[in-house]
Amino acid sequence: MVYLTRFVAVLFICCAIANYLIFSWKTANIDFNPLKTNNQCYVSEWNRKNTQSTSSSYWNTFSKWLWIKLNLSNQNLHNNTETSILAAYVYPDQISISLFSQHLARQQMYCRYFDCEQKEIPGTAWLGRVFPESVVECPRRYGAEFVSVSKTREEEAPTPVRLTFRVYDEPVHELSVCMSPMYGNQSTWLQIVDFIEHHKLEGASYFYFYVGQISKYDERMLNDYVRTGEIEVTRLQDKYERVFMAWQFLQIQDCHLRSKYHSKWTAFIDIDERIATNGQKMVEVLRSIQDSTVGDVQLQSLSVVRDQDYPEKYLNLEQLEKELIFKKFNDSIDPVWQGLKTIMRPNKIGIMGIHAAVAQYPGIRTLQLNSTQAVVRHLRSTKNRVFGSDWHITPNENGTLPVLKKRPLPDEFCKELREAIVKRVLHVYEIIPVNCSTIPTELTEAIRHPDPCKQPWAQF
Repeated sequence: MVYLTRFVAVLFICCAIANYLIFSWKTANIDFNPLKTNNQCYVSEWNRKNTQSTSSSYWNTFSKWLWIKLNLSNQNLHNNTETSILAAYVYPDQISISLFSQHLARQQMYCRYFDCEQKEIPGTAWLGRVFPESVVECPRRYGAEFVSVSKTREEEAPTPVRLTFRVYDEPVHELSVCMSPMYGNQSTWLQIVDFIEHHKLEGASYFYFYVGQISKYDERMLNDYVRTGEIEVTRLQDKYERVFMAWQFLQIQDCHLRSKYHSKWTAFIDIDERIATNGQKMVEVLRSIQDSTVGDVQLQSLSVVRDQDYPEKYLNLEQLEKELIFKKFNDSIDPVWQGLKTIMRPNKIGIMGIHAAVAQYPGIRTLQLNSTQAVVRHLRSTKNRVFGSDWHITPNENGTLPVLKKRPLPDEFCKELREAIVKRVLHVYEIIPVNCSTIPTELTEAIRHPDPCKQPWAQF
């Protein structure tokens, strides 16, 4: 028994050393510049790197092989026939390409690399595989600033996309939020400002928004947050239409890649959901988790009755005070694990799903938070609900009605949230008309500009 134990220990050590040497060879930097001598591209120091692998360890490689065999990512909700690219991200040791296509899981695909002039770098193509669905992982290439993919090495690749920089030594943000795709004709301006300001108070410092449909009026609110650098907006537009759920599967995969190395923790929630804690901010709860093996935390869902529509437009401050979401909707039932949501460490999760991680890297585990620590307040509509209406007055299996209880947010939190929402809304929607009397007549006479009070914009 002793000899067997020693043999296993020696075998494990030998495998570890071999794995380290192989990985060191695969990720070694190459000093020479593979670009043509007449190339005018300046290659930044971070981009002077070649790798021969897309995995950081043998165990991660084995895990991915197992996930493929188990068919953990197969979302054939889309019937397009072309390969098109949404975005691409460069990390310290690899590149990940996010596709619009959603029917290619496990198929082989060539990674193609292009310089700053969008000229393909000779001899750099690499054969990879689509996995998880809509994602192609590729090695790094010296001087690559744009990438594309193709099914064969010879065919013309789709228009390459510029790499999004994610070569960070430490995450830029401690807690960020991935927001599910925005679609439909419902009013969202008040939801947007409530969603962002609420989660800023919980410690979130950055937001990834995905937009399919939005009105011009609501978009003004989004644009103002883009202006202040607190959110980035990704437009979901493709020549192929698809069902709404297909867009969310696509967004989940892309936002996982987008937040990787950019944020330490990333929450995946919808516009009608709010992370709510009891005493501590959510970011403080996450800081208290010292176990490095925790890759994601799960929060119970607290269904809150939303029995009225949101206002179409801002009218005045009095109307806004009456319509504040956190004041208006507080009747709820007890929290449950059904419909849970997840905050995860992007670099520790292999595949992310809508509600929970589908696959974790070896040695990584899930932590479920008690509802006294944090929940996700789900503002569930009682009409026009995709999965059923009047849920709050539907008897349970035992025939009893759900018990509703008022659960308002803490007073100090509400005070700060109200101030932040009012400040932003007034800035965006309190329009002050032009004062025509202060515009000199020389302006219209000198350049023949029309009277600004009659025609604000010239016709060219």
